Amino acid sequence: MRCTICSGAMSKVHTTSAVELDRCDGCGAVWFDRGELFLFWRDRAGLQASIERARGAQVASTRRSPRSGGATLLCTLVEGGEAYLEPEGGGLLVPRETLRSLAERRELDLRFIEENQDRRVVPIPKLPNLALRSFGTLVGLFGLLSLLLIAVSLDGGLAPSSALLIVAAMVTFQFLVSPIVTDWFLRWASSLRFVELAELPPHLQAFVTTVCDKYKMGVPRFGLITDQSPNAFTYGHTRHNARLVLTEGLFELLTPEELEAVVGHELGHVHHWDMAIMTFAQLVPMVAYWLYRAAVSRTTKNSKDSVGPAVAAGAYLIYIVSEYVVLWLSRTREFYADRFSGEATRCPAALARALTKIAYGLAGRNAAADGQRPVALGSALGIFDAKGAQALALASCQGAQPAGATAGAGYTLDTSTLKGAMKWDLWNPWARWFELNSTHPLTARRLLMLSGQSEEYQQEPFVRFDLPQPESLWDEFLVDLLVMALPMLTILGTIGLAGIHPSLLGPGIVAVALAMALKLWLTYPTGTFPEMSVQTLLSEIKVSGIRPVPCRVEGTIRGKGVPGLIWSDDFVMQDDTGIVLIDHRQPLALWEALWGWLRGDRLVGNKVLVEGWYRRSPLPFVEIKCFTVDGVRRNSYLRHFRWATALVVLAVGLCFTLG
Repeated sequence: MRCTICSGAMSKVHTTSAVELDRCDGCGAVWFDRGELFLFWRDRAGLQASIERARGAQVASTRRSPRSGGATLLCTLVEGGEAYLEPEGGGLLVPRETLRSLAERRELDLRFIEENQDRRVVPIPKLPNLALRSFGTLVGLFGLLSLLLIAVSLDGGLAPSSALLIVAAMVTFQFLVSPIVTDWFLRWASSLRFVELAELPPHLQAFVTTVCDKYKMGVPRFGLITDQSPNAFTYGHTRHNARLVLTEGLFELLTPEELEAVVGHELGHVHHWDMAIMTFAQLVPMVAYWLYRAAVSRTTKNSKDSVGPAVAAGAYLIYIVSEYVVLWLSRTREFYADRFSGEATRCPAALARALTKIAYGLAGRNAAADGQRPVALGSALGIFDAKGAQALALASCQGAQPAGATAGAGYTLDTSTLKGAMKWDLWNPWARWFELNSTHPLTARRLLMLSGQSEEYQQEPFVRFDLPQPESLWDEFLVDLLVMALPMLTILGTIGLAGIHPSLLGPGIVAVALAMALKLWLTYPTGTFPEMSVQTLLSEIKVSGIRPVPCRVEGTIRGKGVPGLIWSDDFVMQDDTGIVLIDHRQPLALWEALWGWLRGDRLVGNKVLVEGWYRRSPLPFVEIKCFTVDGVRRNSYLRHFRWATALVVLAVGLCFTLG
């Protein structure tokens, strides 16, 4: 990019809020992509009004857009301070004098990190020994379970032989039946069909055969799902009867090398016996929870039982601890599945590119199609955490490939944009919180591990993360955590107050209602919903489930949130910079499912204007406030329902207080 004010070169500069901007090396003018200026502006309503006035007045300026080279409109941001608005793209070129005036008026909170800031490459941690960690974890888990079974048998509620028999029966049943049930469910809900290896592309046939022969494992039974959202996952009993499921979206989105890398990751799960080991490990929290429920039930029936509550508390504690241990083990095995893919393909960067396309949904460019216009890349669920499937199930672009082109070959990834998306994973404390509760590592950490493997092979890593970190985000995290927990804390406080004196119940309930209202006020900010792009939203790191960014995004609905699921009510929206999940929420889950089943498919392929709140948890999505398709406006009523609930609680509290 070159500045159209002084013709100087524009360089990337970093801000203390971790947003990367383009600044002219000569005159100091700054280019803001669509919606970026709102991230620094205090009075968003005033800025939105200025942009709308400029579009209405249609006063042409003498400057061109540094981004597209197109004409711009004159836009007055402050008295005597002008900027240049790109009518179609929504970007703004702001001269240095205008920025100085805005700073003096305290309209703008924009601070740059200069180039002398330390920009060390993030170090890549070493992987632990897989066999040692797996063996030690399983020994520890079943040691906890043994202690629990001993306590239960000593309590007299269950004989040791009966306990062991129950455990063995549960293990056997889950291990044998689960794949069969999964086959049936996928055939019914996702139109799965199993195919012969010969029906796959020749390069994939050769790759699978070579890997299976080399590592002495059976060729998986391949399944295909007719859905454009890229997806890959595996399940089964052993290394010799695994199922490996792919969606059609993978074949369109990925290059042959990247597709082999994704399949290599799934074969890594098969080679490492992950299906059997994780089934075995997950048994411990399952049995602990069953014993907890049994102890609670027995205590309820026999109020004189003094040992039952202690057993129930111990069982529940072991259930919680073992759940997190199993998740920790799962994340380790995911790293090793990635490493297996890198070993099988001898190109770890191929899997890194595939994960980037799948996980972040960033826009790439197809040099041979549509005149260098940005097109969105897709996303998947099976290769990532199932709990995050909705946010990852993003559709690949369709019809962007030129005739006769190799699938995925025309797409390139912008690593600077990728690093912008990685910032949240590596800097925001919420990311580690979500990873702690996830079966999969954060995507950014997986990319760094693959980069380390590339360096071991003396290959160029796909990405090196070297962005300067801004101020700490722990203060925002702690505030968010307090706001999230405040209603529950007031409920516990109310129970304690009521135990001291019944007359305190009413004021306690009022306090609960006020805590609920405060959380809703912060979680659902109203007012201005400025126009933004997906790329701009991805660059924001001070965002969470509690701290959203109000926004308005416009694009095309490319598919449902969960690929192939007939009742999925969420959607994937693509604009000219990337793709994002559109989260459709209603007060009742049944309401959402019926809406997705009966009306969801009709919206695919339509243009949509969405107004709502951009969040990360940890994956990016926009929760709908309202959306417009074909001139018809539809609303989401979840926040109204939550506000109504808070008002009802307030009314109940006032009745207790005044009565």
